[in-house]
Amino acid sequence: MEYIQITESNRYVVLELFSKSTDKDEVIIKERTGKRIVCPYTKQNISIKNFSILPETATFVNNKSYSFAEHIVFGRKKKSAKYKKMEALK
Repeated sequence: MEYIQITESNRYVVLELFSKSTDKDEVIIKERTGKRIVCPYTKQNISIKNFSILPETATFVNNKSYSFAEHIVFGRKKKSAKYKKMEALK
């Protein structure tokens, strides 16, 4: 499993690749709808300051160790086209 490091300098580029942006509270939102993104594991809104994308998916999660553990235990989704684009940035 390969990880792409999301840093302060590249996080807005990463959001753009996935058609996401942030609202006034710096919570990640879908650009088209303005709807806040919720971590499927923590059930909390995802902040621009503390997020990851699960390996080989386009699933945004909070930076919590159990988010990654849940992903590993319950299986990974197929690589999305947007994730492949992000990998190409490396």
